[in-house]
Amino acid sequence: MRLLLHAALASAKVETLHPPGQAAAFFEAPAGPEPSVEKLSPSSLAKARGSLVQLRHRGVVFGLFLPTAQREGEASPVLVFLHGRGESGGFAVANAQSLPWLLSRGHNASFTASFPFIVVAPQCPQECASENGWRSDVLRGVAELVTTDLRGDPTRVYLTGQSMGGHGAWTFAAQQPRFFAAVAVVCGYAQGSEQEEEIARRLARGHSSTAVCVYHSVPAPRQWLAAADGMVKALAAAAAQGSEVRYVRYQHAPGPPISEYSALVGHGSYEIAYRDAALYEWLLRHQCDKCGRPLARWHELPPPPFTFG
Repeated sequence: MRLLLHAALASAKVETLHPPGQAAAFFEAPAGPEPSVEKLSPSSLAKARGSLVQLRHRGVVFGLFLPTAQREGEASPVLVFLHGRGESGGFAVANAQSLPWLLSRGHNASFTASFPFIVVAPQCPQECASENGWRSDVLRGVAELVTTDLRGDPTRVYLTGQSMGGHGAWTFAAQQPRFFAAVAVVCGYAQGSEQEEEIARRLARGHSSTAVCVYHSVPAPRQWLAAADGMVKALAAAAAQGSEVRYVRYQHAPGPPISEYSALVGHGSYEIAYRDAALYEWLLRHQCDKCGRPLARWHELPPPPFTFG
């Protein structure tokens, strides 16, 4: 599959990527009952070594993956993954696609064996689908979970999200300063030009600027692509202070695996992005020496004038 890497503006960083290839299937059809959710405990942590498991702690329901190659006493990088609208309310659909599918036991042993991140994949309740947005209380709980309960490297905490989770990633990173070393947004969006400019201003602020990579597909639904372009333009305009902006656009991507959204051909760019080793290599090149604990004060974004979706 040939890729097109497009810099929307001259200030966006241009790199050459190798084609990520394609697995035998992009995803599985969601089937079967909801996976069981356990409490965070030594036994559940052992199950998370090399495979995604579903846990509940600090009021957050989340998938957890622990790297198999993590050594005793070693602090691993942490990747927070936010799912899209159609995966709200349960793990059966969320785990049947994208990064959670790659991390589930038996699906891709070579991928999980070498994956270096602690992955926290929170579940947004069903009402997130109707509101088309990530709830602030869930994101706050994730931040507490990452900083307090997991032995991750506080200078290497990364954030990524797809579609509605991409919007959640923009707002999460903008509301919690000095927390994420880099952010990767896949087929995501912001809610209007005012929110775009405010998010960009916060991410590009002073010496604590956050590196950002945006992934999208050219034939995606027009409103999604326009939203990605707008966010990149806002970031590029704010990048004079030194923030890194990188924009990846694919020539083709599938539709989402859920039948309700399958006609949105191109929107499933996450099925390519999360299989691409270059994404994880890019994340690991960034470190936030100013990031640390305890959490900084949350800076809420002003409410958007409309709801995108």
